[in-house]
Amino acid sequence: MMNGGGNPAVTLFSDPGQVQVANTSGLQRAEEEEALEDQKRRQQELADEVYNAFDDLIEDDHGNEDTLNSLSYASNYSDQQQHQHPPPPPGVPSYSPSTGHRFLDGIATKNGPSPGLMAGSGDGGHHPAHQQHAEVRHWKQLLESKTREFEHVTRQLHDKTREYDQKVNDLKKRLMLAEGDRDRAEMTRSQTHALLVESKTKIAEQDDRIGELRGKIRGLEEVNLKQEADLVNKNTMLQDALQKCHMLEVNAGQKATRHTDNLLKQAEEKYSAKVTMMQQQIDKLRGECEDRQHEVRRFEVRCEELQSLREQLLAERNETVQRLQDNLEESQHKCESLLAKTMNLTGFSQDNMRLQTKVNALEQQTHDMQRTINTLTQRLETSNAELELMDSMLCAGEDATQKQNPTCTFAASRKNLVGSTPINPNLKNTEDRVTKLKHELLICMNGQKEKRETIKRLETDLAARDREIQQLKKDESDALVQMNQYKEEAFRLGSKLKILEGELEKCYKKDQNNSKQPRRSSFDKQDALEEKIFALQQEKLALEDKLTKLDQDHARLQDKCKRLESDSKSADTVKLELEKQKFLLKDAQSECDRVKQLYIEISSCKDAVARELSVLKSQDPAHEMASLSEKVASLERALQLAELKCSEFGKLLEREKCEHERLLRELHERQRENASRADGVDKERKQAANSSCKRCIDSLAEISKLEIQNLQLQNTCASHLREMSELKSALSESRTTINDLHQKLDLKAERDQLIDDLKEKAAQFEEFMRNQNTSGSASSSGNSSTTTKDSATSPQPKRSLRDQSVSTSPELQDVESRKVAREQEHKIREEMARAFAAEMKIIEEKFKGQFFKFEDNISGLKKELHERSNELQVRNKEVEVLKFAIVNEREKITEILTKKNDEARALFDKQAEVMKKYRVELDNANHKVQFLEGQLEEKRELIQAERDSMEKLIQQVTEERKLFHERELEVIEKFKEIEQEYNKSLEMVTEKYNSVKKTALNYKKYAEDKEQHMMKEYDRIKEGYNAALLKVQNRAKEALESKERSMQERMSKLESELYQARIKGGV
Repeated sequence: MMNGGGNPAVTLFSDPGQVQVANTSGLQRAEEEEALEDQKRRQQELADEVYNAFDDLIEDDHGNEDTLNSLSYASNYSDQQQHQHPPPPPGVPSYSPSTGHRFLDGIATKNGPSPGLMAGSGDGGHHPAHQQHAEVRHWKQLLESKTREFEHVTRQLHDKTREYDQKVNDLKKRLMLAEGDRDRAEMTRSQTHALLVESKTKIAEQDDRIGELRGKIRGLEEVNLKQEADLVNKNTMLQDALQKCHMLEVNAGQKATRHTDNLLKQAEEKYSAKVTMMQQQIDKLRGECEDRQHEVRRFEVRCEELQSLREQLLAERNETVQRLQDNLEESQHKCESLLAKTMNLTGFSQDNMRLQTKVNALEQQTHDMQRTINTLTQRLETSNAELELMDSMLCAGEDATQKQNPTCTFAASRKNLVGSTPINPNLKNTEDRVTKLKHELLICMNGQKEKRETIKRLETDLAARDREIQQLKKDESDALVQMNQYKEEAFRLGSKLKILEGELEKCYKKDQNNSKQPRRSSFDKQDALEEKIFALQQEKLALEDKLTKLDQDHARLQDKCKRLESDSKSADTVKLELEKQKFLLKDAQSECDRVKQLYIEISSCKDAVARELSVLKSQDPAHEMASLSEKVASLERALQLAELKCSEFGKLLEREKCEHERLLRELHERQRENASRADGVDKERKQAANSSCKRCIDSLAEISKLEIQNLQLQNTCASHLREMSELKSALSESRTTINDLHQKLDLKAERDQLIDDLKEKAAQFEEFMRNQNTSGSASSSGNSSTTTKDSATSPQPKRSLRDQSVSTSPELQDVESRKVAREQEHKIREEMARAFAAEMKIIEEKFKGQFFKFEDNISGLKKELHERSNELQVRNKEVEVLKFAIVNEREKITEILTKKNDEARALFDKQAEVMKKYRVELDNANHKVQFLEGQLEEKRELIQAERDSMEKLIQQVTEERKLFHERELEVIEKFKEIEQEYNKSLEMVTEKYNSVKKTALNYKKYAEDKEQHMMKEYDRIKEGYNAALLKVQNRAKEALESKERSMQERMSKLESELYQARIKGGV
């Protein structure tokens, strides 16, 4: 029975020589049997060796279902083939069911020699079988190594993905924490902003209140000045009224006395009313001053509370800043590896853009400051010109006073009077006043000079700061250029690294696909690739070093920006100083105007006094002559009484004059002491104001630094967010690449399966064709045995063929019919073989084309790798040069920073010493202010005592008038008696008339001289009293102004400290 007769498959290796085996001799058959036995034995040994060598590979193939290769598929296919097809006949050697056995059986049967050739060659097939065995073992070992490498790579990929997932989870947690911190920071910022707005509104309200109070004070001062002028006028009127009263008392007229009494009463009432009003206003101002002091104390207490709160907030802020810095350092250390792998440097560009915007803003501020400085210098020049004009005017005024001294003319006119007896005239009052005004003007001029010097010094400081800012800009531009170069190099090297990694992956794929290349070349390539990987890792480390250097440069630039901002703050302080100098210039100009007005008033007062003297000289003698000519007889006794009164008044005036001179000397000495102390107090207050301004500026600088730190933290949070998003995108890309690689591996496995299927089909087809050949030979010899199927070289079919040659005629007919069928089958086989050969040629051409392409790609990649390695060496040299340059620059910058830090520390120490001095001086100033307040109260008591003494004098004058009126009544009664006796003694009077007339004329001259002398003395006392009063009023006014200035400065200082404390408390 023939199993292969019904199968239509044909063989490619059918040999017509096999049909002639029946005519061979017995010796040849024996040799062929021995050769077949040797071949079977060798094949069995080879199969056993391959099976033992690849036990591990078979176990790995059965254990790992993902790694599909040709051998596992072949083994499975062989098992299936055994289940599908019946076992071979006993003549064919049985093989083990392993993959190696079936694979080697197919190769041996495909490449083995034909039975005819085997018979001729003897043992010649042993050497090619051994070569095949060695090649198979070599390729098996290669396959095993590649599969293990692939498994190792997959494990590493799995570990890397796990590590990336863990890092992403950690970064997400940190991101949530950073967002929470950012929300808290935003809440605190909004709260501080609200507090700042409230404090600003309160400060604005307080400023409005202060402005209103200042307006009220100015109004009260104007009213006070008006009332003082009215008081001076009233005093002059009162003096005139007293003089007229005295004249009327000399004239002894009742109507005149009543009129003068009424005038005196009215003047006294007005004066008392004015005095009471002034006292009420002074008490009111004193109450307001006390209220202000209470408010100042309350503000001081509040300021101390705010300072304690500020210190607490600063401590909390330092703790939070330290914690945030620690968190930032940890996040930076953990993100450096990710940043080095991703090679993403977009955060630096954003920071650089932000820094450039800040630098532009600072440049704009410097330009604005330059404009303001130019305007202020123009104003200073104009004020200097005005001051020089004032100096020239004052010098001209001094020359005029020396040439035309009104005091000398006044003294000369007084000396020219006949019978004048000057009683210690006070000639130095006006001269002292002029010298004092000159001294004040010189003080103002010295203050102006000092202010000019300070402004020049500030201008030089501004120029130096501008130069520093320009130098910092240059350094920043250089650093930005270096950063851009480093970015470009990092990007270029990163792209090279990515390209080389892609090429490495391609090389791995090609090594896996090209399984026919020798093992040594693959190992050499692997070593070369490992060396390249090591070089790339070194480049990666160098790039990480560059990144750290760029971070340091970025921090240095940020420090420079902070320094520029501090310079801008110092420029703001310069602006404040310039504004202060403006206000001081205005005050100096107002003081100069006041000095001018005082000088004009003094000259006008001198002219008015001279005119009044001339009027009195022209008017009073005429009235007295008329009155004396009318009442000669009545004046004899009245003149005697007047002489007595004049002597008494002279004594009183002498006493009052001595007291006034003593009081004026004491007042002069006290005023000089107060002026010297007030100058010291003003200087100390100015220094305290400057220190308070510096404190405000320092607090504003700290607030700006905190805002910059807040912005930096926000930028770092934003950069971390960007890095997180970039890492997420990189993870997604890596996952997509992993999926692509898995797909490519699946495609490779499918191709390997197709190749293995084709190989097994070819082997099956060869076996089938051999079976057909053996079945054909058996049918031609007429052997009846149906057990043989496959072996064309076995001895049993040969015997059957030999016996079949001697057969009968029906058997020959069967043979002919079988020959016809065999010819048909042969034709079918040839057609199938042609088709299969065409398909195999097409597949071989495809694989050859792909193989050549792969070889071309490998050669191109080798060239590119060589070029890239050369470029990398050049770049490494450049990087070393740049490292050396950066190290030198870093050393220079560290030296500069150390110098700057030393200078800053020295400045801070100096400022601390100055602050201590200012505090000591402020305490001294407070003590001096208290002392001056005590002196002011003493002066007020003296003024009150003077007023009391004046009231007593007025009371004495009224009492004397009453006595004079009583005596006058007595005189009138006596005059009536004398009139009665007049008629009796008329003759005696006529006789004595001539003598009396002579005596009357002499007395008249003496009375005129005496009256003129009394008027001069009265005018001199009046002028001295008015001058003393004006000096006392001016001193009181100056003391009030200094007190108000000190209060205003203290209020401004407290407001600034309160504003600063609130801002810091809000921060």
